[in-house]
Amino acid sequence: MKKIIALSLLITVILTGCTQSGKEPENPLAAWLLTANLNAGETPEELYEAARSEGMLVVYTTSSRLMDAAASFERQYPGLIVKVEYMREPELYDTLSQNYDTGNFVSDVVISADNRGIMLNEFLGNHIVVKYVPYDFADKMLPGNNDYLLMLAGEASVLCYNEFYYSEPPIRNWWELTEEKWRGMVYMPSPTRSMTPLALFCMMIDNSELMAQAYEDLYGQPLELPAGENAGREFVRRLVANGVVIVNSSDEVAEIVGAPGSRSPNIGIIISSKTRMRVIGYEFLNHYEMDSFTGLYTPVSVMMAGGAKNVNTAKLFIRWLLGEADGQGEGYQPYLQSGAWSVRSDVNDETGVSSGDLNLLHLDRAYIYENYESFLTFWEELIEGK
Repeated sequence: MKKIIALSLLITVILTGCTQSGKEPENPLAAWLLTANLNAGETPEELYEAARSEGMLVVYTTSSRLMDAAASFERQYPGLIVKVEYMREPELYDTLSQNYDTGNFVSDVVISADNRGIMLNEFLGNHIVVKYVPYDFADKMLPGNNDYLLMLAGEASVLCYNEFYYSEPPIRNWWELTEEKWRGMVYMPSPTRSMTPLALFCMMIDNSELMAQAYEDLYGQPLELPAGENAGREFVRRLVANGVVIVNSSDEVAEIVGAPGSRSPNIGIIISSKTRMRVIGYEFLNHYEMDSFTGLYTPVSVMMAGGAKNVNTAKLFIRWLLGEADGQGEGYQPYLQSGAWSVRSDVNDETGVSSGDLNLLHLDRAYIYENYESFLTFWEELIEGK
């Protein structure tokens, strides 16, 4: 019996030793990170040769434009196969977390705008996603697009209107959306399903002084608020009270505002890159000339997934997405269409106006990460009381 007790105590000491020493358990992806060799200077030819012995590349993405890039990649590199799994941002976060918790590292590449700040504030530190910048790309990225993550393309949350119903933009200030004449005529994706409108509203709240100034600019008098209230929150409150119509996605907004032949009087809050739908006949324009601020800049990032099984294929695919070293690769073309902005200094997009020339708010992912739950509570209370 004494021997059994002693053995039990020994096992307990071994199992609890790390906890008692105060040391954090080693991240399960630390060894993978070393073997991934993300700072290596491989050429596309070297990566392709190594990738041919790997399996099917799995990409988790919130970007619907990826299908065209994946198809061109497979044409460029015969024998390599890309599986694209499209999901909304909340689902993306949950899936990556589950993969990490179970040790089942399914994905190789992740594409997301990180509008909730999870990638920045949680996943990077644990290597659930990692930054990979090809060695010959770094000096070609515009400032701000190669900081904590490598950006793939810029887009923004903006207003849109039907170009055949309105000969010019019908409003100039965000507060106009709360006026009676726009009751029930403003459409937007649900903030509980799409992180982009949620991020827009959070940044309005974070920039309360700007929203208050926009109100005074429009009406010629200060916005009167109860003590401790916020001009951004007041805007959201009045927008909901004015009958804003909540739909599932920016695609639905595009359908309502700009379906071919609709001549719709409605206006919407939309992702700017959806104007690529004009190629198939949609009739809406983005509004880039608001007096207060145009919208919220929400760039899309591309990451390597921690634990990726097909590292060489993932490296080659990220190069392809960003147009290869010379910027001319076909993979970048879907991200250069109208309503999107190039993140490279040597590649032009089709939008016609630089994002730097627009008065756009910029994401504060730390603020959104800290205030996400409180905003959702605020939003749900507004919707329930509508």
